[in-house]
Amino acid sequence: MGIISLFLDTIILLFSLTISLSAPLIDAQVILPSSLYPSPLISLHKWYAGQFGDYLMTEKPLFFVGLVWIEILCLWPLCVMNVYGVLKGKSWVKTTALMAGVCAGTSMAAIMSEILGSGRASEKLIQMYTPFLLFVICAISRGFISRGKRASSSASHGPSARKKRV
Repeated sequence: MGIISLFLDTIILLFSLTISLSAPLIDAQVILPSSLYPSPLISLHKWYAGQFGDYLMTEKPLFFVGLVWIEILCLWPLCVMNVYGVLKGKSWVKTTALMAGVCAGTSMAAIMSEILGSGRASEKLIQMYTPFLLFVICAISRGFISRGKRASSSASHGPSARKKRV
């Protein structure tokens, strides 16, 4: 299981790092005033939306605005924690990864349903969103797989090793 958890941790680290940076800098521009962002970030947001044909970013339908709020308030902090937890080898990362995977999976179900069902999505846009399904699968899987090597607790002494009080 060690190699599997290492693979999953690597995928989680890459996607969590991506989300940790893109959520507040790019995605949040859907919900926050543009006056909060420097012009290079606004230009990057416009370039992305134009290059990939991301009509959700430009039209800002209400369901998408709601998903971006969830991303900023729930998913983003979990991804920041995942980056730290994976890099430091924390045991709780499987919990935060599971939570992030479920949160991202819920959003991805709505987004993929829209872009595939609307007939408006470019092939580039579909290819942009599809890899995040890999993150969802890996993050949820990591939540159910224990780390390969466990640190054993300090020597366990049964009740007989303790001194009795008199």
